[in-house]
Amino acid sequence: MTLKATEVFVPGAYPEHTYVERAEQKLEETLKNALDTPGQIISLSGPSKSGKTVLVEKVVGQEQLIAISGASLKRPEDVWQHVLDWMDLPTSVSSSTTIDGNIKGTASASVGAGILGFVKGTGSLSATAEAGGSVKTEQTQERGGLLQVQREIANSPFVVLIDDFHYMDRTLQVEVAKILKEGVRLNIKIVTASVSHRNDDVVRANPELRGRVKTIDLKYWSKQELEAIAKAGFGILNIGIAQEVINQFVIESAGSPQLMQLLCLQACFALSANQKSLPFKDIEISSDKLKQILEQASTNTNYRSLIDVLDSGPRLRGTERKTYNCYDNTSGDVYRVVLKAVAMNPPRLSFPYEELLRRTAKICVGESPVGSSVTSTCLHMSKLAQEKFPAERAIDWDEQKQVFDIPDPYLLFYLRWSGRLLEE
Repeated sequence: MTLKATEVFVPGAYPEHTYVERAEQKLEETLKNALDTPGQIISLSGPSKSGKTVLVEKVVGQEQLIAISGASLKRPEDVWQHVLDWMDLPTSVSSSTTIDGNIKGTASASVGAGILGFVKGTGSLSATAEAGGSVKTEQTQERGGLLQVQREIANSPFVVLIDDFHYMDRTLQVEVAKILKEGVRLNIKIVTASVSHRNDDVVRANPELRGRVKTIDLKYWSKQELEAIAKAGFGILNIGIAQEVINQFVIESAGSPQLMQLLCLQACFALSANQKSLPFKDIEISSDKLKQILEQASTNTNYRSLIDVLDSGPRLRGTERKTYNCYDNTSGDVYRVVLKAVAMNPPRLSFPYEELLRRTAKICVGESPVGSSVTSTCLHMSKLAQEKFPAERAIDWDEQKQVFDIPDPYLLFYLRWSGRLLEE
């Protein structure tokens, strides 16, 4: 069967054909050893879209990975309920038994096994019958929470992954950390995943876990690692893409393997290379076609609502903001200028004050915002993003270091290629 491009380049799932092992960091080996070590939680951290979940899938196997989103947890006990949901176990089992007979006796009935081999219940039903009569008993068996999870997957290859642990509020994290500690004590394998700046959330939530948490930190991907995705995938599809185009994809990916997968897949769509080519075919990509690919890919990275908020800035009180003219024949206030500065070439995710000031001056034709106005704008943007989109760490302004960060490469890509900043 001919492979399709959608099977080769997979932005949002496990990339079976284009998985790249980052040999220098030995992440797979480190994670495997950590999982083999009993009694510890594994805290996996890294930038957004850096392949944390894919790494766990590679080492554990998709069939044995029980993934739970931190955002879906409202109570600490939800962790074990989600695990039991994944096993497809009922929330309760009602059973009845009737015993007839001429002699006094006792009968019992146990709850049956589940479709995946997991036991659907833990108790037994019993009744006693007198001679010449019968008796009927009914019982409802509720889920057993942690103890039932222990019976099912302790000391097994199954792994519970709490993805986006940082999405939980601090109070819930404290309670969840307590039950995770008890879970690993009972030999349940547990991994948490979070963004880099929140990699100590598990320990902060429960200091007693210090010494029982193995931290594995993923970095942004290197040029060579991202390039390997494209070369492997286009090689499988039997098509040739110019090195200059692959280099451009690497630059635009900003260290994200997921974004690299998206750009390569979008290229296949734009070039009508939807499946493996027979024979091998070199495909030329013009500058106009490359621009089309990047613009189309931006429709998969929609941050419209966030950018609307940041572009508007805080509500005005009194004086209107000063308007600046930009080199692209548009105009806007300091909020628009800062966003344009972040989006200009070359792409980067971190902007020290001096670099941001240099970019804002370059964006403007004539007068540009002064330094105090730029830093004030960064501070207000950070507050607006936190207030309006608390579940995301979209941007961050470090007042002490005077650094403006965009942790998510998808947001940077949207700023650069969606056309949103060209609108009036």
